[in-house]
Amino acid sequence: MTYGKKDLPYPYSQDFSGIVTRVKGVRESTRAALVNSLKVASYLKAGANLVERNLGAPAVVPARADGCKEYWSGLSFLSERALSREVASLEPPFLRQRGTGPYRSTWASHDDYLNDLLAFLFHAMNYDPQYGAELETRGDWLASDESFVDAVDRSILHEVMAICRMPLFRLQLIVCATADRNDRIHDTIASNYAGALEPWSKVYEQTIAARGYRLREGITLEQFTNILAAIVEGFAVRQLGDPGSDLLGEGSGDNVAGMAILGIMNSYLVPAGEPKSPTLREQFESLVQPSEHGE
Repeated sequence: MTYGKKDLPYPYSQDFSGIVTRVKGVRESTRAALVNSLKVASYLKAGANLVERNLGAPAVVPARADGCKEYWSGLSFLSERALSREVASLEPPFLRQRGTGPYRSTWASHDDYLNDLLAFLFHAMNYDPQYGAELETRGDWLASDESFVDAVDRSILHEVMAICRMPLFRLQLIVCATADRNDRIHDTIASNYAGALEPWSKVYEQTIAARGYRLREGITLEQFTNILAAIVEGFAVRQLGDPGSDLLGEGSGDNVAGMAILGIMNSYLVPAGEPKSPTLREQFESLVQPSEHGE
């Protein structure tokens, strides 16, 4: 039986003109025909299968022939061969090692090494040197700058850009995407967040007090810190993937990330001297107009 593109399931049956643009062919007509051929669609399907297999979240992770779990392809640059080359070129006081023998006598498997490496890289001892000084500076901005709003704009801009420059943040995106494939990774990521958020929690606590606010009823400092961290990370992911989006703005008032943080602060911070206020949920529900069907 002969199949054509129209027999393929969606979206492989769609027109790929303007999407697939790098196929080979001397003539434009040849390239145009190849773009929407069964051959190209088949290679795209094969690639999609590999992405799903390596980055998806299967209910059961198959074991390799040696009984170990498959490690994600995103860490393929950390191969045994690459490590052997790298350790052979280290400068004193590190110990240079040649060949794979010393490595294999230290870890039973490459998976064991990768788990130890990730646990080390994501430990707070690595977080503090990279963020400590900048965090202290931005914390001072939030607590003492003349304009609280401008301080928020400036802080979120510097924080997002600092995160985007961090190799560890990019590594975190890889391991988060495949964390279900190894139980120890969940603990490693949790440890990383604990080390990252604890100093920010202290900054927010000091800033809230210095600015004459308190947290609204219904939210804890830990929840407040987690919300702001999620917003910062979300904008960092967007900035990495779409640096031309201008979401960080070029001046006060056009920083969308700053607008998001201000929205959270406006919702959850109330004047310190104000009597007990309703939770945000209670306040919002009191403002929502009943729908026609609910009247």
